[in-house]
Amino acid sequence: MAVLQVLRGSATDSQFLLNENRMVIGRHPNCQIVLHNGVVSRHHAQILESHGTFYIEDLRSRNGTYVNGERIEGRTELDDGDEIRLCDVELTFLLHPSSIQSLDDSAHRKTLEYETDGLSSSISMDESRIYALPGAMEDDFGTSTSIRKLSPDEDSNVSVNPEIKLKAILEITRALGRELEIDSVLPKMLETLFNIFPQAQQGFVLLLDSESGKLKVKASRSRGGVETDSVAVSMTVVRHAMQTRESILSQNVSDDSRFKKNTALNKAQIRSMMCVPIVGQDQEGLGVIQIVTRNEDQAFTDEDLELLATLATQASMAIENARMHEEQIKRKELERDLEFATQVQLGFLPKSRPNLPNYSFADYYEAALSVGGDYFDYIQLPDGRLALALGDVAGKGMPAALLMARLYSSTRFQLLTRPTIEEAVSGLNQEISGSGLGHRFITFVVMVIDPDQHEITIVNAGHLCPLLRRANGTVELIGKENSSLPLGIVPDLAYESSKVTIENNDTIIAFTDGVTEAMNNERKIYGNERLAKLFSEAAGDIQDVIETIVEDVENFTGDVVSRDDTCLIGVRRSDV
Repeated sequence: MAVLQVLRGSATDSQFLLNENRMVIGRHPNCQIVLHNGVVSRHHAQILESHGTFYIEDLRSRNGTYVNGERIEGRTELDDGDEIRLCDVELTFLLHPSSIQSLDDSAHRKTLEYETDGLSSSISMDESRIYALPGAMEDDFGTSTSIRKLSPDEDSNVSVNPEIKLKAILEITRALGRELEIDSVLPKMLETLFNIFPQAQQGFVLLLDSESGKLKVKASRSRGGVETDSVAVSMTVVRHAMQTRESILSQNVSDDSRFKKNTALNKAQIRSMMCVPIVGQDQEGLGVIQIVTRNEDQAFTDEDLELLATLATQASMAIENARMHEEQIKRKELERDLEFATQVQLGFLPKSRPNLPNYSFADYYEAALSVGGDYFDYIQLPDGRLALALGDVAGKGMPAALLMARLYSSTRFQLLTRPTIEEAVSGLNQEISGSGLGHRFITFVVMVIDPDQHEITIVNAGHLCPLLRRANGTVELIGKENSSLPLGIVPDLAYESSKVTIENNDTIIAFTDGVTEAMNNERKIYGNERLAKLFSEAAGDIQDVIETIVEDVENFTGDVVSRDDTCLIGVRRSDV
């Protein structure tokens, strides 16, 4: 099993087991490999495994990722013994470690929880395979002398032969021990119960569906191994068993005053029945097991009821284990889908920055969740101009990420096919408005650089106005006078543009509200004024300016987890 061992810069000698197909390295607490180092990005890099081969990929970190001293671009295969450097943190990749010391994989463990809806005073039933047997009122339950009730904590006067009890428990444990799916557990359980109770002629298992709140027939069986098309259910008995957690025996149904007038029972020819609740570890009812017989000479006894109640405890453990297993499989599938979505979204972001004479560029992107709704792109236009697009989809997570993907393709199409930038944004707005995405909207700004005229044309659809810093340090908003509504609100809106001349050493930044609305533990936001002041004073090239802003925001928020996606792009004119 491959590991990453820390050599320097974090918890030295710590080792991280690479036991997942994708493991993100960073200082954010939701990373699989958390490095407590202030200069490491929140989501710095990722380790990917495919058919026994491991790769490392930088996640657009501020300071880059190095393998054996070389900064990597894109996905790089790892060899045994490769040294990895993330800022001040140095690690080594061990494909076949001879010994693993102090390995702590607690960060990789998944907590599985399963909750069952509680029952109200009434229980809904899925009637697809049930015909109900109406009985007396609940207050009349138990008045019949043919009814025997056994509470879970009751000291029964009946004592089942210990040898028989142990044999039955071992038999059902052995039968269910190897089954990990509900659809396999329940039929196997009924089959085993029919072996233990030779007089049983029909049985079924009802389970409470946590989503619908209804009891559903999950398995049924009749003597001979045939699954029945329908089962006879006494709603009174089932409801009482579920709500009181009592095991119920009717030794002679025909003598039960509640059932004398029931033609369905007569048609079913049921003579004796046992109904036992399946109770989870949290003491909530999971469902019931009921078995019946039509033979008057082989009625169920008190010993049978006690034994079935004991076996139901074993069954409940098997059912909960099976449900946990199924939940784990679903969670794994969801995680794989989310990991794939992350890779797809990262694929939409530019892999490199533009190469435009006398201009330099920098950018930063980080999603609050695994996937996000912030978007930016560099689009080279046919006439030599360059478009810088930046957007923020309302909301976050998977819905926002899907709309961000739509925005990526639509923006490129509109800018490359429309004669003007104003018409391109108006066409983009019509497309987003008619996409059937409900009330979602997108704030969006596009800046087109004309490198010959040193002029920027700006169209702003409800986004935060970009900031322009002149060579003397003064900062101003640009494009504010013609800023309009976000995309997706008014379908036929015509957008207008603003033009700004870029002088030598002028710098422009555009950003999403993940920067200005970042909040600290005192619930104060970073704000526009703080950003403008920092921007006016930030030294260095454009990359240094972007990094200075990101670091200041992170210092401001401290340990507070970001609530929103963060995106910045910057451009500087520097005539040589």
